[in-house]
Amino acid sequence: MFAQIWDGLAKLMEFVLRFFYQLTGNYGISIILLTVVIRLALYPVIHKQNLSARAMQELQPEIKKLQEKYGKDPQKLNQEIMKLYREKE
Repeated sequence: MFAQIWDGLAKLMEFVLRFFYQLTGNYGISIILLTVVIRLALYPVIHKQNLSARAMQELQPEIKKLQEKYGKDPQKLNQEIMKLYREKE
């Protein structure tokens, strides 16, 4: 099943690459244009990941404090971290 998905994506990318080659007559420019199209298609996912990483960095000092406070009790530590995540949503 996954092989079919990857094969389909590869064929789609090949089609788009050939389309850009027909427009430009240059494979280098075609690859750059294909890269831009892929980056634009993945932008929502990349943006969400960046926001999530930034939020985690902001929470890191508070998580460290919780680790110092509940370091001996991993179950309580996980509960408090989950509580912190829910508060910051």
